[in-house]
Amino acid sequence: MQSRTLFILAGSAAALGGCMQYEVAESGAIIPDEQVEPYATWPSELEGRVARIETDEGVVNEINFEPNGVMNILVDPGGPVIQGVYGFADADTLCVNFVPRGAECWPYTPYTIGETRMVTSDRGQDLQVTLLER
Repeated sequence: MQSRTLFILAGSAAALGGCMQYEVAESGAIIPDEQVEPYATWPSELEGRVARIETDEGVVNEINFEPNGVMNILVDPGGPVIQGVYGFADADTLCVNFVPRGAECWPYTPYTIGETRMVTSDRGQDLQVTLLER
């Protein structure tokens, strides 16, 4: 059972896939749908792209970044799809937001296809992120 997991969102979603135990907002409260508001801007190089996210525990998810700031997290092969939003909190910070997790942010600089980076979120979550060709 995972207790922590997401990249730009993947770890938390991964936890939803096993045993339905997951972390939510820092307060421990589940984030209601109405608190998942879209961001005003998002990275154009992510639009229409897929990122592979791997957690320290070895859980792998894929995130599809839609051109409108919406994202879909595929939780492990055959698992559920979790929808949320992604975008800039400021010029150097990329955030994701989805129910039940709430917002989580990472330092951001543009990615290139095939590049893999280790990132640490504002919640202390470490993820390995690769921007895929497809």
